[in-house]
Amino acid sequence: MSNTTAEERKAADGWKSVGNRHMASKEYEDAYESYCTAIQISPLGPSSHIYLSNRAAALLSLKRYSAASVDARRAITLAPTFGKAHARLGQSLYFIKDYAGAVAAYENAFQFEPENQ
Repeated sequence: MSNTTAEERKAADGWKSVGNRHMASKEYEDAYESYCTAIQISPLGPSSHIYLSNRAAALLSLKRYSAASVDARRAITLAPTFGKAHARLGQSLYFIKDYAGAVAAYENAFQFEPENQ
């Protein structure tokens, strides 16, 4: 699945870490940009589902719910059992008033990561 080199993966992971620091500081636009860079470097790498899910979290914090749902769905496509992506999809769908979709996404999140409630 991955055509990214070890150097590209390392660079993308570095940008993910920068994004995580921005999220912790509530600098959501900067976090979004950092995750975008990680995705540009490694769009289909072994951690790309994490970059997409993290970008979805930044988008949720920016109240860009439709865009967050797109990233969450892309993360799920890359890693169908990644619970955080399902949870972020659920949150985004809730805010765009797709309540049935939100419930289904949260049920999937719980199914794949029951310890992460």
